[in-house]
Amino acid sequence: MNSNDLKDLIEMLKRKIDKGSSIEDIKTLVYSNQSEEIYLQIKEELEEYIAYKTELLEKNKPYWMLICNPKLWGDGTEEYEVNELLFNLNEEEPEYWKINDKTSMELQMKKGHRGIIKVSEDSRSKALRTDENNNIVPLLEAGIYGIFEVIEDEDGDCTYQDDYGDSFVNIKVINNFYKEGMNISKEISRELIGETVYNSIPSRKINKEAFENVVNHIESLGN
Repeated sequence: MNSNDLKDLIEMLKRKIDKGSSIEDIKTLVYSNQSEEIYLQIKEELEEYIAYKTELLEKNKPYWMLICNPKLWGDGTEEYEVNELLFNLNEEEPEYWKINDKTSMELQMKKGHRGIIKVSEDSRSKALRTDENNNIVPLLEAGIYGIFEVIEDEDGDCTYQDDYGDSFVNIKVINNFYKEGMNISKEISRELIGETVYNSIPSRKINKEAFENVVNHIESLGN
């Protein structure tokens, strides 16, 4: 294979890497269509390209914020049950969460992406917080309640739309601050993630710095 052909092969393989092929996928392809000798000639350049792409993807990977409005959250859920639902979020059971369907968010959310769960102002009345035994659950303090990771469902999808056209993301909870008794207050969360991202839409993108601020804050509380 001459140098021009080798260059064309490398460019073709890089395009496959761009689409998600691993070095093992590339190795199998070259072995089946070319030879081990050809693979060894281009292996180092392709490994460097994969390392570069991995670093680039990590640098530009989006992070997310999912918002719980206690008065509205939970399809078919009584309002007094919201406290218990939040407390019981855990990594053992996949959850689904409504997201903003007026953007392309459902196309951007990918497996492994992480984000924070935030509770907005709790405007539930006493009547809405009263259970069938006349017990009144407390108002939820606005703030950050946990960290989640985007996962795939059994069909390999991270997001989906229901019959009404609403969009949802499949998640697992990595850390449930509420259950651990250390959810981050509204005042502190504003310092960590900024004033401009503290709103009440169902979901939004946040930057890496904001996410890491939350992680670092929680880690400092555990020390």
